[in-house]
Amino acid sequence: MTETVDSLLAASAAEGETVALATVVAGPGTGSRLLVWPAGHTFGDLGWPRLNQRVALYAEQMFDRGAGAPLIKRFAVPGAAEAEVRIDFLSGTAR
Repeated sequence: MTETVDSLLAASAAEGETVALATVVAGPGTGSRLLVWPAGHTFGDLGWPRLNQRVALYAEQMFDRGAGAPLIKRFAVPGAAEAEVRIDFLSGTAR
């Protein structure tokens, strides 16, 4: 089976894992998604490696602060203005 953002999101929910789903909502790469787990591993691509790193680091910091509400943050994108990224913090329910 090929892993996708949706399949890994569903698997994390089924396992009761907390995960952040980052989605570019405005700017270059609109619609691109990245999953971030509290341990720092990621899956997906927002279009630029540095943007992936910055969003993952930001999400990790928000996990440490107990973030739960969705938020939108602007990030600089090389060669472009900015990308607005929505980050949803999701907690799964173990079965």
